Amino acid sequence: MLDFLKILRPFNGFIAAFAVLISAFIVNFPFNYDLLLACLVVFLVCSGGMVINDYFDYEIDKVNKPERPLPSKKISKNAALIYSILLFLTANIIALFLRQIIFLFALVNTVLVVFYSWKLKKIALVGNLLVAWLSASSFLFGALLKGTFTITILILFMMAFFTSVGREIIKSIEDVKGDKKLKAKTLPLVFGEKFAGWIAIFFIFLGILSSPVPYALGLLNFYYAVLVIIADLVLAASCFILFFSPGKSKTIMKIGMFVALFSFLVGVF
Repeated sequence: MLDFLKILRPFNGFIAAFAVLISAFIVNFPFNYDLLLACLVVFLVCSGGMVINDYFDYEIDKVNKPERPLPSKKISKNAALIYSILLFLTANIIALFLRQIIFLFALVNTVLVVFYSWKLKKIALVGNLLVAWLSASSFLFGALLKGTFTITILILFMMAFFTSVGREIIKSIEDVKGDKKLKAKTLPLVFGEKFAGWIAIFFIFLGILSSPVPYALGLLNFYYAVLVIIADLVLAASCFILFFSPGKSKTIMKIGMFVALFSFLVGVF
């Protein structure tokens, strides 16, 4: 049973749900049953995405990440496929009890995450942009509970999108060995790892440069500014070590993104 939890990579789902929570607070949506259901929907779609991604990446993960539940044969491919379908179905059934726009948003993202894992992941930059949308859209999802997008939400979405593109490119650099075996056309395989690394850094710095805007416009408080500076420094550090160790760069970047996420929560109050 532990492997069925491990394959979800639940930390990613919790971060996505936390993003919904923060964006709901930013638009002054109350902490209630609907908000908890929305968080659960995003967690389940994200978790289903992790499982279906491993299903389609089976051959690649046998090279890049053989310790994962599928390539290590702790979970069968058929079981993983059924598991992902159940996660997606549960998420969308729950979304039916929320606003219609919430259900449509969840359904569209479900289709996108499946199509990404099936076809688009292996196409240079296209897959990176799509998964960045899937990550950043959690902030839009939370705001949709109230049916409104504020400037703060849009800036938060933009920051998350830019940094997610950078992180996804770093992941594709880390996975070059397995991707090459299956002749995937990822950015580092088409244009080279060094070029892909500079593109990743470009997107990460777009996210860093946009981070002071909410404070400069008076949308978030001083505590946001302090925390987001720390987050920016961590993100910059991930760029510095990118060409030496893509794996460590990705891990450090995840920490920076979490601090940036927390800075928005602190900045609201």
